[in-house]
Amino acid sequence: MHIDQESAAFIALVQASAGAAGAIVASAALQPVEVAKTRIQISTGGDDSTWATIRKIAAQDGVLGLWLGATGKCTENGAKNFAYFYIYDGMNAIVKRHMALTTLVKLVLGYVAGVGNTLINMPLEVISTKMQLDDAKGIGTLGMLHRIVQNEGVGTLYTGLGYNIALCINPAIQNTILDKLKEAILGAMKRRNPGVAPALTAFQAFTLGAFAKAVATVVTYPLVRLKTNLQAGKVPTIERQPSLRKVTSKLGHGMERSGSVEMIRAMSFREDKEVEKASLWQRFVELYRGVGSALLKSTLQSALLYMVKDQVEFSVERIFRLSAEGFYRKTGQLKLGGFSGRPLAS
Repeated sequence: MHIDQESAAFIALVQASAGAAGAIVASAALQPVEVAKTRIQISTGGDDSTWATIRKIAAQDGVLGLWLGATGKCTENGAKNFAYFYIYDGMNAIVKRHMALTTLVKLVLGYVAGVGNTLINMPLEVISTKMQLDDAKGIGTLGMLHRIVQNEGVGTLYTGLGYNIALCINPAIQNTILDKLKEAILGAMKRRNPGVAPALTAFQAFTLGAFAKAVATVVTYPLVRLKTNLQAGKVPTIERQPSLRKVTSKLGHGMERSGSVEMIRAMSFREDKEVEKASLWQRFVELYRGVGSALLKSTLQSALLYMVKDQVEFSVERIFRLSAEGFYRKTGQLKLGGFSGRPLAS
C-alpha cells in the first residue's frame, strides 16, 4: 500500500504518537517535581522551596510518596499531548497548503488545538491534580474518579474549565516560539549544507523546548496557579479583608467561589502575614508563589518531551509505514493470512 507522507492525517498521527511518547517519559521522570509544585501552589505560607518540599514529602511519605499520582499524570500528559499534536499538526498540514503559516496563524492554530485538547482531556487533569494531595494515598485513577463523581458530582471533572480555555494560549505561545526558532535554525543549517537534510540535535531540541516553555509559563503563571487551586478544592479567599467581597458562582456540588479578580488578589497575600503590611512588590512576588518549581518542572518536562519526540519521530513514522505495508498489498488490497488478498470465494 502506498503511504502518502504528505497526508495531513499521516503527519498528525506520527507527530501525535511521538509527542505522547515524549510526554510519558518526561512525566515519569519529573513526577517528584510535579508533586512538590502542586503542594507549593495550593499553599498560602511557609517555605516554597522546591527541594525543601521534596525532602519534606520524602520524610513524611517515603520516596514512593514523590511519585504519588504518577499513573494518573502519565496518562493525562500522554493523552493530552497525543490529542494536542494530532489536532495542531493536522491543521498545520492542511492550512499550509492554502496560506502562509505566519506567527499569528500559528498562534490561532495552537489555541484552537489547545481548546480541543482541553475539552477532551480535562477530567484526567482534575483527577491527576487531586491524586497528588495528601488524602489521595492508596487511591488509583479509577478510585479517584469514583470518589469525585460520588462526593462532588460529574461537573467537578470540569472544574476551572474557563481558566483552562484561557490558558490554551500557553501551548499556543510555546509551540509558536518553538516552531519559529526551529524553522530559523533548520533554515540556517540547510543554507550551510544544501545537500544534507537538516535535523536538530537532541541538545538543540532540549534547549528550544525549555526556552519556549519558560516564556509561556512566566506569561500565564498566575492563572495557572489559580486553576490548580480550584482543581485541588482550595478556593483562594481572604477572610481578614472585608473589601474582598465574594462574587458568587457555583463550582460543583454547592461550593461557592470568589470572582476571578478577587481570587487572584487573594493569592497575592500570605496567610501567615498581616494583609495590611504587604507591599505591592511583596504581593506581586506572592502571586508568583511556586513559579520556581513550576519553571523547573515545566521547562524540563517540555525540553525532555521535545527531545524524545524529535528523536523518536523517525522511528514512529517507520513503524507506521512497515505496519501498513505488512497489512496491505501494493494494489491496496488487505492481506488476509493464507488467502493473501485473494478472493475468499471462487
